[in-house]
Amino acid sequence: MPWTEPLANSDELRRCIRDLVALSTFPAAWRNYERQIGDSIVAALITMLAADFVLIIFPGQGNQLAELIRSEPNLNPASLDHVRTVLKQEKAAFSFEQEFIVGNAAGGNVHVATSPIGLGGDAVLAAGSSRGTFPTKTERLLLTTGANQAAIAFQQWLGDADKRRFTTLVQRLTDFVGIASLSGHIRYANPAGLQSLGLSTLDDALRLHVIDLVSREYQQAFRNEIWPLVLRTGRWKGELDLQHFGSRTPMPFLIDWFRIDDPRTGAPMNVATVSRDLSAQRAAEVELRLLNENLERRVEQRTIELEFAHRKLLADNFEREQADRRIQKLRDELFHMARLTAAGEMAAAFTHELTQPLTAVINSVNAAKRLLAREDSASLAIVQDIADEAASQALRASEIIRGFRQLVSLDETERRIEALPSMIEEAGALALSSAAPLAARLTFNFDDQAADVFVNRIQIQQVLVNLIRNAFEAMVDQESREITLATRVLGDGMVEIAVSDIGSGIHDDIAGRLFEPFVSNKHNGMGLGLSISRSIVEAHGGKLTAGQKPGGGSIFRFTVPAGGATDAS
Repeated sequence: MPWTEPLANSDELRRCIRDLVALSTFPAAWRNYERQIGDSIVAALITMLAADFVLIIFPGQGNQLAELIRSEPNLNPASLDHVRTVLKQEKAAFSFEQEFIVGNAAGGNVHVATSPIGLGGDAVLAAGSSRGTFPTKTERLLLTTGANQAAIAFQQWLGDADKRRFTTLVQRLTDFVGIASLSGHIRYANPAGLQSLGLSTLDDALRLHVIDLVSREYQQAFRNEIWPLVLRTGRWKGELDLQHFGSRTPMPFLIDWFRIDDPRTGAPMNVATVSRDLSAQRAAEVELRLLNENLERRVEQRTIELEFAHRKLLADNFEREQADRRIQKLRDELFHMARLTAAGEMAAAFTHELTQPLTAVINSVNAAKRLLAREDSASLAIVQDIADEAASQALRASEIIRGFRQLVSLDETERRIEALPSMIEEAGALALSSAAPLAARLTFNFDDQAADVFVNRIQIQQVLVNLIRNAFEAMVDQESREITLATRVLGDGMVEIAVSDIGSGIHDDIAGRLFEPFVSNKHNGMGLGLSISRSIVEAHGGKLTAGQKPGGGSIFRFTVPAGGATDAS
């Protein structure tokens, strides 16, 4: 039951004790009525009064009125319903006696008398009869007496119920609850109090005085200060040591002594206490203190370890800095050597790239000389074409020299928007002109969205010519020679150009070093073409990669900025 649960609030428990010891009326407790009380009173009065009906109206659940009734069988139900209605409508009349007449639907009148039941005006006892002399003085007295007896019976039952409730509550409470007389003699102690004090039975406690419960150290202060203060002011609350009667050891308690006064006269009656054993709390505090001390020692030890680790870290950092300085010095020396090597590579690359156009010029000049020696008109016409070819190759050599100068100086002023398809077709034709002995076919697969690029035309054509020539040479031993040049737009403002062949592919032993200088897949190659091509592509902000083509052959892809990239730049 909810009211048997232990109270967490000592003030609430103190109030309950005070109400029990000085029990007064409970006028609003009709909701806890015992139905048999009302039934017995109604049954007795209907016989004693020789009435047609006896009715008790009292508060029910939800502020609704409930009733108990006994009536004679020959009473008209309509008349009884009318009496009920009048009484419930005139609830204000419950607080005083009254008499009235109700018309009987079958003829005649019903004389009704009421008497309040003395519980604050919330209940009424009514009786009625068709006799014109009802109620006589005796019958009025009997009705009033019945109402008083009903109130007394209800009060007694409610008082007993509250006593049972309080007793169960106190018996189950884990705190020490005790009651003593004003002189200090113990009158009651609950089981939890007896157990905490080491007493076996309540009789053992009833033979003691309150001061016997207090440890020797505090007895004088209790006798001279605390107990007189409780009797004078009505309360004392604080910590005090009580003694255990088994081990005779003091135990810390949180004590709340309070005086109980008579609610009618205000005179002091008893002194009660609700006290809590603090032994477990004190033990927990000691354990917590030990844990804190242990934690502090561990923190101190850990701090020392961290300080040692910090010093070691500083020493390691110093050694690492020294090593970094040595590595940086070595890196500088290697960079110096790399610059010397790069200069040599650049010179070799420059020679390699100029060899082909200059060789073509020399061959053209020698051919022209031989034809001029013939001194015929047909030879003169051919000489004119050879001279044009030599001039074209010489111009290309000049462009290569200028392109290398820009590559070395990282100059981008010569870049502009170029038509990509025409630039690729021109590079393909240029590559075919130097591969006359080879019967090869170029296939173009252009993306319509990749129309323009932002590049240095000569440099990118140089990359294309180099990749196309490498593809030709990879298929030199094959009857079928086919090269595909494709373009497509990427999503990052770049355009991809792919050159693929159907040759034997890239050898595994040089696949990872293909773009390094002097690494070549050809018998007589210097290994500088791809290195230079990569440098040109990276100078344009792109990347050059190589891979095996599905189905056989190799494919080289490189990226350059799309024509719209000039806006972003």
